Amino acid sequence: MDSAGGFTPFQDRLSSSLVQVTRTVGQLSSEDLNFYRTSSAELSESLDEQSERILSLTSAVLKAAVAGTDLSAPTLHNEESVEDNWRGVVDVIDALLEKADACLDEFTGVIKKLSPSQEERAPAKKPPQKFPTIYDYGPSKIPKPQVLFDHKPDNSDLGPFRPLLKTKPHAIVPLEESLQTREVDGKTGYPSPYEAEIRAAKYPESVYKVSPPIDYLPFESTTATFVDTLEGAKEMLGELKKAKEIAIDVEHHDVHSYHGLTSLMQISTRDKDWVVDTLQPWREELQMLNEVFADPHILKVLHGSTMDIIWLQRDLGLYLVGLFDTFHAVSALGWPKRSLKVLLQKLVNFEADKRYQMADWRVRPLPDGMFDYARSDTHYLLYIYDLLRNELVETSTKAANHIDYVLERSKTEALQRYERPVYDAANGLGPGGWYDLLSRNPGVLPKEQFAVFKAVHQWRDEVARAEDEGFQCVFPKHMLFRLAQTMPLDMGTLLRTLSPVTPITKERAHDLLEVIQKAKTEGATGPEWRDVAPAPKPLAKAVAPVLQPESTDFPAAERYKTSQFWGNVLEAYESPAPPTYSLVAAAEALRLSLPLPPMPSTVSQTREKLGTTTKPPPSTIPAPTHEEPKIFTVKELGGPRKRKAAPTETTEQAPSTPDELLLETGNEPESTEKRRKKSHKDKKSKKSAQTDSQPENDDIPFDYGAAESVFNAAPAQAPSRRQKKHFNPYAKAMDAPSAARKQNREIQGKSHTFRE
Repeated sequence: MDSAGGFTPFQDRLSSSLVQVTRTVGQLSSEDLNFYRTSSAELSESLDEQSERILSLTSAVLKAAVAGTDLSAPTLHNEESVEDNWRGVVDVIDALLEKADACLDEFTGVIKKLSPSQEERAPAKKPPQKFPTIYDYGPSKIPKPQVLFDHKPDNSDLGPFRPLLKTKPHAIVPLEESLQTREVDGKTGYPSPYEAEIRAAKYPESVYKVSPPIDYLPFESTTATFVDTLEGAKEMLGELKKAKEIAIDVEHHDVHSYHGLTSLMQISTRDKDWVVDTLQPWREELQMLNEVFADPHILKVLHGSTMDIIWLQRDLGLYLVGLFDTFHAVSALGWPKRSLKVLLQKLVNFEADKRYQMADWRVRPLPDGMFDYARSDTHYLLYIYDLLRNELVETSTKAANHIDYVLERSKTEALQRYERPVYDAANGLGPGGWYDLLSRNPGVLPKEQFAVFKAVHQWRDEVARAEDEGFQCVFPKHMLFRLAQTMPLDMGTLLRTLSPVTPITKERAHDLLEVIQKAKTEGATGPEWRDVAPAPKPLAKAVAPVLQPESTDFPAAERYKTSQFWGNVLEAYESPAPPTYSLVAAAEALRLSLPLPPMPSTVSQTREKLGTTTKPPPSTIPAPTHEEPKIFTVKELGGPRKRKAAPTETTEQAPSTPDELLLETGNEPESTEKRRKKSHKDKKSKKSAQTDSQPENDDIPFDYGAAESVFNAAPAQAPSRRQKKHFNPYAKAMDAPSAARKQNREIQGKSHTFRE
């Protein structure tokens, strides 16, 4: 492309096309394509055609990407070839990214492009490599530094870890007594050699006083010293002895090493920084730094020292006496975020380049960016300590002394001991065991899959120990579950399941296949994962007890054959057995599950409980009288006649059949208006009679036994406008259109009255 102006529209079109393709592929992958293939032959042919087209385009792009390089582009014939050649595809993408980095460096001026004549004379150079990261789980591109150590790590040693100390500066207890095994945390091991010194250490008086913070030196105008020789380490030790406070930090690598490697150590004073290479063959000679690290008069400032303490004593034999952990300081002050990055941003206004946070710290020579990142962790730490110390002292009270809290927690951190991880094949316990992986996985593994999972997990640990590599370099943990679910019994299925296969696993594929076959055979009669899974947490005491039979003699570890919730309901049986638990136990369980106050069962018991002897009010039901002669009128069929309006309110039940409409009580037929007035008058008289019959004492309980039935009660009158209407939440539900009423037609004709 000739100009940069024409690249932007092309980039926009390309990006929009890729986004549209990605969305379409995502939508297709979420559908059941196999079902649609069987339902339509045309769709199946179209999908195959598009798949072949995409594979051919991908192969063409890969070939174009490797033009002019030493890489060979993989050829993709089908979907399986994509998985088999995935490592080759990744290599091509890495090469493209490296070219992009080189072009960007050239564009920004970091790398100056030579003139054509100079390019001819200049030797061919490879493009600059990206700094390695811990995500590089494949074969290590960096030679293993542990191979050159004077004391190489022994991963087969499963005994207690013996401290590396050869001398013990600032000792209260001699070294010989400190290296005696004893019972520690329920196990036989070596205690911390500086346990007595750490507990008896007294911090300097400056820790308990407020003083103006000492400003740090400008980061840009000062440089740090890289210590990679024994002579340089001795010179550094001489300057550290003059300091009153020092800041320490450690960079660690645990991908291409079974136990891990302390790769770098940063040390800073008020006016100077050092970056120490701890991967040198003589690295155990750095124990000379205990003359400063174990000196209680020199304050050691770290942030989040939990793992730093372990790594220093495991690899270098270094121990800290007089530790001040700034993490516990911000915890005592109640800061919501407590990382070192937050402290640098808030207190120093320094933004650390976190690209190097996950870098591979074994790379040598150390790039400038990684060097500056490592140095920044301790360059500002003493100034941050001054600010936090002043705030701790100012906010401390007699009830809550923040300084004492931080110092006590710091001593606890310094007393940590390193212990070798021992693999527990039977129970899977420990930081690298299979029990922790399965307990966090929601799936349930049957017998054979559970046996394969344990066997493959143990095989991976043995290979990692032998090769001095991390677990993920053999294969990651998600491959463990895939192997356990698939249980491959042939080499082709095994390699497809592990695709992409790491070189370490590929060399031992036959051994892994034998392990899987043997574990599957033995697992047919073994336990399931649910048999050893962690038991569910018990319910709280406030929860009501479950209704159970009276005799429950089931052992705690035995699996129930029937559901504890449904019982035998789901099983087919002829005659269900009566429950064996007693009604008393059932009633008691129900009472505990529903904590209601005791209620009387009848109205008379309520009256007795209240201590009232009031007689129930007289019944409002009229007494039966002698039957009077009935008068009725019979109508004769005749011509049509205009129908009268039906009465709106009646005191008696309205007739509901055509035959009852022909009968009218009384001597003479009454008009609708007369019947309405009479009904209203009867209602008033009945209401006044009920009011007179009520007792004056309002405290008398209501007699439900003598009350009039509500089933035959007259409908309630609509409230007047002056009366306050109660809110009815179902009023709008009654606004629905009603069905057509059945009309009662009067039969035309004459009528005649008879007396019985």
